[in-house]
Amino acid sequence: MIIKIFLVFLKIGFLGFGGGYAMLSLIYHEASKFGMTMAQFADMNALDGIIPGPIAINSATYVGQMYGGFWAALVATVAVSVPSMIFVPLYVKYEAKINKNYYLNQILSCIKAASVGLIFAVAFLLILSIGLNVENIFNWQHLSINYTSLGIIVLVIFIYLRYEINPIILILASGLLGGLVYLI
Repeated sequence: MIIKIFLVFLKIGFLGFGGGYAMLSLIYHEASKFGMTMAQFADMNALDGIIPGPIAINSATYVGQMYGGFWAALVATVAVSVPSMIFVPLYVKYEAKINKNYYLNQILSCIKAASVGLIFAVAFLLILSIGLNVENIFNWQHLSINYTSLGIIVLVIFIYLRYEINPIILILASGLLGGLVYLI
């Protein structure tokens, strides 16, 4: 199991372009092979927002711990970090050539656009899962609207856009509000 986790997160590290949020769809796809549910993924995403550190490393540690314990968490964390340890020194060495290469810059522009699409896809899947209780985008048979969750999502988006409050505060407030509603 530890070798499988290592290989999965090594692949995520090498293929995850666009930063942590863009990598979340790849992380979910791979972690779902271990049995991760959308609810667990939502919990992981919430923790990524409030725990300091890069999203990919936090996610790797979370998934590794969940499916293989301490050693799997350590292995997953190292595996997702290995590509950066390879690519960053190479980039620093060839930075001037890379910045002048027209074709590479065009490719990177396309990757940026794809990254934005991946981020929106993860947000859409989380809203489907949390607000509509849909586990699979192709299976809407068990659709049941969770008005509390949808209300909190809309409220948080409105507050963020209107008042530009720090997202960490909004995540904590959402958790408290959801907890209060659950207790009532």
